Amino acid sequence: MKHLNNRTRRVGENIRAVLAKQIMLRENFILELGEKAIITVTEVQPSSDLRHAKVFISCIGDEPEKIVKSLNENASLFSKLVAQQIKTKYSPKLLFYKDCSFDQAKKIDEIIKHNK
Repeated sequence: MKHLNNRTRRVGENIRAVLAKQIMLRENFILELGEKAIITVTEVQPSSDLRHAKVFISCIGDEPEKIVKSLNENASLFSKLVAQQIKTKYSPKLLFYKDCSFDQAKKIDEIIKHNK
């Protein structure tokens, strides 16, 4: 992860909080599926000019790629919702990605257990 200054980090955390709440409220609309999934916003990395933000999500109960695709299709809606609740000069364009850090941690843990 690149080094973020305090302002960028604070804005990222505020965006994460807004997105987590909005995704929870609009989960059925986003998924467009009969099956439930638990979606967690794990990290938001805004660019230094705050015009773009990478949003990393993890999910349980459905295919992560399908959820990421659906979230990216609705990214403009979430960008508007973020702009309404967070007062910055620019509303960041959001791009959603699957968070692979938990999968990587699991692989590392398995390697460590295997080598003992």
